[in-house]
Amino acid sequence: MQFDLVIKNGAVIDGTGSSPKNLDIGISGDKIIFMGNNPLVPPFNKGGQGEIIIDASNCIVAPGFIDIHSHSDFLWFVCPESESKVMDGVTTEICGNCGSSPFPLFGQLLERKRDGFRKYGLDIDWRTPEEFFERAVKTPSSINRGFLVGHGNIRACVIGYEDRYTSGWHELSKMKEMLRASLDAGALGMSSGLIYPPGCYAPVEELIELCEVVGKSDKIYTSHIRNEGDELEHAVKEALLIARESGVSLEISHIKTSGKQNWQKIGTLFELISSARRKGVDVLCDRYPYIAAATDLDVVLPDWTYEGGSEQEIQRLKDQKTRKLIADEVMRRYPDEKFWEGVVISNVHNNDNKGLEGKSIAQIAGELKKSPIDTVFDILIEEHCRAWILLFSMCEENLEQILKWDFVMVGSDSSLRKTKGILSEGKPHPRSYGTFSKVLGTYCRDRGLFPFEKAIYKITGMPAQRLKLEKRGILKEGYFADIAIFDPKEVTDCATYKEPHQYSKGIEYVIVNGKITVENGKHTGITKGTIIKK
Repeated sequence: MQFDLVIKNGAVIDGTGSSPKNLDIGISGDKIIFMGNNPLVPPFNKGGQGEIIIDASNCIVAPGFIDIHSHSDFLWFVCPESESKVMDGVTTEICGNCGSSPFPLFGQLLERKRDGFRKYGLDIDWRTPEEFFERAVKTPSSINRGFLVGHGNIRACVIGYEDRYTSGWHELSKMKEMLRASLDAGALGMSSGLIYPPGCYAPVEELIELCEVVGKSDKIYTSHIRNEGDELEHAVKEALLIARESGVSLEISHIKTSGKQNWQKIGTLFELISSARRKGVDVLCDRYPYIAAATDLDVVLPDWTYEGGSEQEIQRLKDQKTRKLIADEVMRRYPDEKFWEGVVISNVHNNDNKGLEGKSIAQIAGELKKSPIDTVFDILIEEHCRAWILLFSMCEENLEQILKWDFVMVGSDSSLRKTKGILSEGKPHPRSYGTFSKVLGTYCRDRGLFPFEKAIYKITGMPAQRLKLEKRGILKEGYFADIAIFDPKEVTDCATYKEPHQYSKGIEYVIVNGKITVENGKHTGITKGTIIKK
């Protein structure tokens, strides 16, 4: 046999959940062409020329990690090396989650995206899914990417940001047409974000009809459900109803019990999903290994404040009478002033407000001698509703239970970042850098939540099976050579809430489509990732 790359002496965990095996791996081109326990001895090619040998002694050799819940929808065009992902062992990420995707883009939605990413030097010159994928396949990347189409995009393109049902059959037909076009172009499914506008205005009937289209295409529906706290049970039941009525395969995004008053719902949550699975509903979940969420600051506002888009939202916040109505509703929802101690500004756009990053709303309010709610309103006005927060609302005990559930995969729920340049701004969630190393280091090795083979299955084989990715997610002859090699004693997430811009350690090699992209813990600059379509 002739090989371009040989991996020797490692403990191979193949992504199926099986125990480690001492195997050698031979790679030619972008595929694994040999796996065996008879040690390969060089030279492997005729004349001994061309082969590269990686000695994986004391390391685990695993499939490259699949980030099934990512938000690098646009920023990968700016940062093709995708450092924060690949340095964490990721070889494939699935973008377009939580109802927001890079296509389709028309009208007000297109202008909002262009305005939001102009600071990164990104020219959004596409509108349709076909145009997006045409550009995407020509753009270099260090990792593979697949894309979901956002229900929020589809609704915004057809209805805008109005708080209403579809008006007649023609609007719903237009939404279905856009959905089919996205699926036909290569989207792996549809996502929804039912706490964000305009998805929050969609009735369950609309979602069922659209999911019927997704189900017939044999693709998945992922959902940031309508509520993850006080109305958690109702929101989960709605998601399960959509799956049951439409026949679609469901993935509940970043499953959690948010808010201290809801932490005791963990048993109910488990039983709701387990019962549905026993009754034949095809449902899985994903979760990140942290107790803080990351989202928009205006998520604390009632849904009706978003209607019509950000300009109208700002006008409502400026109008004193409307402002009081909003404040009263927010304070009824969050009556404990300590809540604002757990709301931390992570990113702002206005340079004058950079000093707010890393501070809680409670802290900022104290410094400005304002109430927390007035502080929130004023920041949103100054930031044109573009302020991001960390929301510390979960508990460690529940997180560990959720990670152990057999129907839960791991996803970062984050975009890529970089330790230098414009993508190093702010105090983003550390999950952008350390999600998978944290699972392997903290929860697998240090706390013994599960063995390595189960952890690796949750981040490789399981998401690959869910998405029906062809010849990925498992180490097997004939499969693509997407491989992560890590030291189980050293693998560690280094990113913290206070200092998030730090790459993980212990990921020694990452191979993407047969090419060494991380070598001895350093990025090689290789960009051999591909766009995955179904």
